[in-house]
Amino acid sequence: MRALGYSQWKGTIGFLYSQFSVLRSIGERECEQCGEDYWSNAQKSECVLKEVEYLAYDEALGFTLVILSVFGAFVVLAVTAVYVIHRHTPLVNASDWQLGFLIQVSLIIMLLSSMLFIDKPHNWSCMAGQVTLALGFSLCLSCLLGKTSSLFLAYRISKSKTQLTSMHPLYRKIIVLISVLAEIGICTAYLILEPPMVYKNMESQNTKIILGCNEISIEFLYSMFGIDAFLALLCFLTTFVARQLPDNYYEGKCITFGMLVFFIIWMSFVPVYLSTKGKFKMAVEIFAILASSHGLLGCIFAPKCLIILLRPERNTSEIVCGRVSTTDNCIQLTSAFVSSELNNTTVSTVLDDRVLIYMCPLKLQ
Repeated sequence: MRALGYSQWKGTIGFLYSQFSVLRSIGERECEQCGEDYWSNAQKSECVLKEVEYLAYDEALGFTLVILSVFGAFVVLAVTAVYVIHRHTPLVNASDWQLGFLIQVSLIIMLLSSMLFIDKPHNWSCMAGQVTLALGFSLCLSCLLGKTSSLFLAYRISKSKTQLTSMHPLYRKIIVLISVLAEIGICTAYLILEPPMVYKNMESQNTKIILGCNEISIEFLYSMFGIDAFLALLCFLTTFVARQLPDNYYEGKCITFGMLVFFIIWMSFVPVYLSTKGKFKMAVEIFAILASSHGLLGCIFAPKCLIILLRPERNTSEIVCGRVSTTDNCIQLTSAFVSSELNNTTVSTVLDDRVLIYMCPLKLQ
């Protein structure tokens, strides 16, 4: 019989040798073991260096992912320039431009962090990749949570018959600070106690060494990205509850759609990632990072930039804060009564001046 993984030498009947050993000389029965980075050639006469596989910049897939990453970063910079130039307009002011700027910074971090997963991995790139990505997501989602908390409280004010205290803008920054500090604490413990290291995967293929990062502690990894998932869930729930606000408060609808895109991408990522092998495993993760970043960028900032650049007549205090009817949907928001359809039932939503002043802290003309 012939053992699995072994071949029979034609010169000696019944002699078995492995794919990772060579004959010392012709006619001998003894074999010499190859090093762990080598395997024997077809003639079993010498040890040949295994091919090292990783996602490189100079191949088509790696180069395409880099282009998408850099392109996304430049788009975010263009959005930032639009915000800076039009920072005194009602639309930018009403959407809390400070948090908007932090979201733009976090999107750049997320997009560029994907480049840390490309090229030959090193210990420093393994440590920097996951940590930078987790911090970028945490900053982005905590800023969105600060925005959605305001929308949720505005909805509660509109539904309540009693006076409710509105959220001071400083409280939104505190939400961001607490979330990011919690993420920094977990990342610091992760890097100190069980940092990821370069890993040579020799089991997948006999002729190749697949380089990657070995995540020693899955618990720390789950903790880092678990915070991000929790923040994303809170963002979605708070905006979904506040969906009955009038169309002028469309930022909540944009964030809700952005969170849906975010969840769809990462829920699809898990089964695809687990079924992929080799360098394509890393490519799947990078694609998920880029897709979710571009999705948030498009859902949150594209509608605002469209109004700022192409529909400046709608970038007024009256329309942004709901003081006059818009030309598109002809909704008269000066009335204190707004009807919305929910579950085939007409629900009356009272929107008084407290909500308008709360959502639009502008000096209305």
